[in-house]
Amino acid sequence: MHELQIATNIISIVEEEIRKAGKTEDIEFVYFIAGKMRAIIPESLQFSFDVMKRDKPYLEDAELKISEIPIKIRCKNCKAEHTLNEPVFRCETCSSPEIEIISGDELYIDSIEFSDT
Repeated sequence: MHELQIATNIISIVEEEIRKAGKTEDIEFVYFIAGKMRAIIPESLQFSFDVMKRDKPYLEDAELKISEIPIKIRCKNCKAEHTLNEPVFRCETCSSPEIEIISGDELYIDSIEFSDT
């Protein structure tokens, strides 16, 4: 269950950003981007984040917003681009296995939103 480790890393990064920014407000939202190639189970990541934030007073009301990025490929032969719905890594246009992944491998915190209160 790598989602627990990812949740731990998210909280560590948020803590570091709070220190760097000198903020004292509570966190309202953490916006997280996960590409489909990373095989993240959003519900499991959400659960892990909710468990890990319990002992962090500035995070106890924070909500993790997860956006999943689809896997997009570009054929090296015919240059066609496709969004993959199946784990078949070949061009739908010319059937070439010579493809490059152009999105779907992302894994990062997009932004952190602090409470106004």
